[in-house]
Amino acid sequence: MPMISTGLKSLDVLKVNNSEPLVGVIDDVIKVIPELQFFDAASVTRNEYQTLVVEKYPKVGFRLPNEFAKHESAKLGQRSVKCTYLDASWTMDRALAEMADWGADVVLALQMKTHLQSAFFLLSQQIWYGSKNEVNGFSGLLDLVDKANPEMQIDAGGTGTDLTSVFAVSTSLDTCQIAWGSEGKFNEGELTKVWLADPTNKTAEDNGGRWDYGQDIGGWAGLQVTSTHAFGRISNISEEKSLNDELLFKLLSRFPGGRVPQAFFMTRRSLEQLRSSRSAVNATGAPAPTPTEVAGIPIIATDALINNEETLN
Repeated sequence: MPMISTGLKSLDVLKVNNSEPLVGVIDDVIKVIPELQFFDAASVTRNEYQTLVVEKYPKVGFRLPNEFAKHESAKLGQRSVKCTYLDASWTMDRALAEMADWGADVVLALQMKTHLQSAFFLLSQQIWYGSKNEVNGFSGLLDLVDKANPEMQIDAGGTGTDLTSVFAVSTSLDTCQIAWGSEGKFNEGELTKVWLADPTNKTAEDNGGRWDYGQDIGGWAGLQVTSTHAFGRISNISEEKSLNDELLFKLLSRFPGGRVPQAFFMTRRSLEQLRSSRSAVNATGAPAPTPTEVAGIPIIATDALINNEETLN
């Protein structure tokens, strides 16, 4: 069954619904966030809604004339998609901004960009780890992995303090996509001067403080997953139990025909482990090049996956 692509990425959605200056900054930020370049995206009106999930595909059959075909209906379920508020608001000491050789305008623009970059990086981590990454954020793939389909998980067998995962994912309307709530509107407040009271003030007569520049900026985001075969995971990869092609092909074998993943996401450490494993079987003895694909499926290295997942709550 073919996947249904929206044809839109996060930049496309945010471009339609926000001002050109903000979109320009978002464009720069997204260039270093591979998840936001890969996953399809859509704007949604409500920040919490129900979507259909295909829990089991139907069965159909051939039949002879005057006989009955054996059919099994598809099993559909509902899953709640909840967008949560991604807050990139900031303040900065006015004196610090205005003393910079670059000029206050450049400093304030840099402040806005770095806060957006941190916010979008947090969003990319939320895609993988969900509530184990940020409890006030939206549900991610790790929240769904046990509910979705246990067969789509492989345990590499690692233990200790250096565990990580590899995710095989697809993106489309009927697999995974990023949902931008409030119709894709990313709130961009006016740059204002804010009086910040000194927290050490003890009495009503104490009026110590300073003037800061500040900006309210943020938007609603979530992850919509609508198939039990939208993703698979290899867990507990460690230095001792490293990644290799055997594990990746084993995970691929769990996907049904026509639903193969569109990318493997992994840490740079896992990517180097895979390269090293290929060097070990290289007949020439030469080091293998850095892998870019497995069975024609691209590999995407990301800093949003971590090498100490055992620390996740």
